[in-house]
Amino acid sequence: MDDLVEKLVTENKKYYECLDKCLRELFDKARDTNELQFAFSLSPEFRGLQDAGWNTAHDAIVAFDEYLEFINEGKLTSIKARVALAFYSHLSEAAGFYEIPKNMLRVAGGEQYNMWPFLGLVETHKQTGIKIAPNANKILRNLAGHAETIGLSELAACIRDAFDPDLRNGYAHADYVIWSDGIRLRKRNGGHPRLVSWKEFNARFERGINFFQMIRELTTEYMDSYSEPKIVKAAMKPGEPEFNWKIHADREKHSFSISST
Repeated sequence: MDDLVEKLVTENKKYYECLDKCLRELFDKARDTNELQFAFSLSPEFRGLQDAGWNTAHDAIVAFDEYLEFINEGKLTSIKARVALAFYSHLSEAAGFYEIPKNMLRVAGGEQYNMWPFLGLVETHKQTGIKIAPNANKILRNLAGHAETIGLSELAACIRDAFDPDLRNGYAHADYVIWSDGIRLRKRNGGHPRLVSWKEFNARFERGINFFQMIRELTTEYMDSYSEPKIVKAAMKPGEPEFNWKIHADREKHSFSISST
């Protein structure tokens, strides 16, 4: 088990370097392909006019800070372990936030920004007609496959390796046991039970939260690059006339705006 943990810790260091390089490559490619569409892609869950308090991507960022503050206070307890697992699963399921890399992939591949980039993954229950949102497995597979399609193989690998599906599924289905030696994934409906030691969980936990945080930090960095307003001449959609668009990040107001001039 110690060999596995040591391997994971070593791999994590390489993973972070690769992820940073790959994300920058993606963001730069999207910006160079269509800067207006790139700028739109920096703001996830943009659905037109809506009141504050309805953006799950923003709430995931708030939750990130709140979870970490709680987990880092004092010693590790059973409830903190459960909260850490909930936090890990929350980040893996934060599809609203992952609209950022999804739209970046679209723009980098020559497509347009889409307000509902994962809509094609939504299913409809045959009997009730209720919409079934895609889970983390579908979202991350979609992102990885999309990256592969436009030639970003290293990024695809980073996305595939960001979260451990057994841990996410164990939490989502209450199919786990918190024990002194770690998280015991029972797999009560079939499959081999698995023990994730606390050291192994810590390594996998760090990778998951850093995957989210690195996208968050890079998005902020690219937004801040527009603290000096920039005028971009572009068409909203192919075939439409071009206009001048002002892209501006106002640090004092904590706002990011795109407007035609």
